[in-house]
Amino acid sequence: MRDHHSGALESTKEHASSMLKSVIATGKSVVHKIGPLQIRRLIESQDNVDGAVTIENVRSSGEVGASSGIVIFTATYNTGAGTVTSDLVLRHAPKSDARLFFEYGLAREFTVQKAAALSGIPVPEPLWLDAEGEFLSVPGYIMRFAEGVAPPASAWVGGPLFEASPEDRKHMIRQIMDVQVKIHTLDIEKAGLKNFSMGAPGKDAFEQAIHWYWQTWEWIDVAEFSRLQPIHKWLLENRPRDNFELMHGDASLHNYMFQNNQLTAVIDWEMSSLGRAEGDLALQCLGNKLFAAPVESGLPQPPSEQEWLDDYYRAGGRQMKNFDYYKKFSAYMVVVAISSLQRNMPDEQRQAQAPLINAFWKELEGG
Repeated sequence: MRDHHSGALESTKEHASSMLKSVIATGKSVVHKIGPLQIRRLIESQDNVDGAVTIENVRSSGEVGASSGIVIFTATYNTGAGTVTSDLVLRHAPKSDARLFFEYGLAREFTVQKAAALSGIPVPEPLWLDAEGEFLSVPGYIMRFAEGVAPPASAWVGGPLFEASPEDRKHMIRQIMDVQVKIHTLDIEKAGLKNFSMGAPGKDAFEQAIHWYWQTWEWIDVAEFSRLQPIHKWLLENRPRDNFELMHGDASLHNYMFQNNQLTAVIDWEMSSLGRAEGDLALQCLGNKLFAAPVESGLPQPPSEQEWLDDYYRAGGRQMKNFDYYKKFSAYMVVVAISSLQRNMPDEQRQAQAPLINAFWKELEGG
């Protein structure tokens, strides 16, 4: 007979993880497929690659990536200093009208990931960019493969954080905070990111980010369209006037990879922009709250919001300002993203996922 903890774990996973997995699966199902011939031609076109390239062991990314296409493969090529065989990753824009966002900036993602790598932030090193889709038929770039396992979106009911001992879990959280401080304190001018933004209308980078999500909302044109209008207006009218720093943008814990309890890489930089550390920390605190196992289950609990922010401060960060505002902004981002994916689902599946998106609507509307 299963014990109380086993039953509680299974129930919690079914409540959170299954909904999140179906969201990711829906996103992946509309991604354009790219074959090894296109990948080979892109690599062979590079100035630092000599001769023919061999592409083998092409495989999918599993549960990673609900928006951009991900292809993992092994490449053998000559850089002029000898032949190397390496596992690499292609990240590319989707082609379908059922894609998650109205537009994809793979070139800007390549740029910020390159800047992060050069600044000592643990990211998969970006190698080659096809900004216009000359070889891939869609924009994309190739990077090195990062060893490790990322937590599921419901990071507290499965994966490396859940499975770690209490002491190891504390150590892993400290690593998450350390790398976030590196991201948020990056010298954006020295890194060439002084004007880094999401490319939407707006007087500054953060206003552009608010408008960028709104453009996706207008593009998907879902039944709840008018429901988000007052939130969009409120975010613009109440936006704090703070100095900007690099913001990862999608700082959910499933974008932190671990191997043997050591953080190996921060992935998925497509939503990054200039903004505030508060945006990244707010998204994490919302995820910790919404995807934790019930307290009565006896399962490991994430740190409280205050504990999470204290850990960040101790890592060398600063005290958060206007944090309720940034929690609303984070919920706004998530509602747009989930609504976009759900429009491609049958009614029955959308209804089954109602608790997931309704939790974020509750954060937005304060009820």
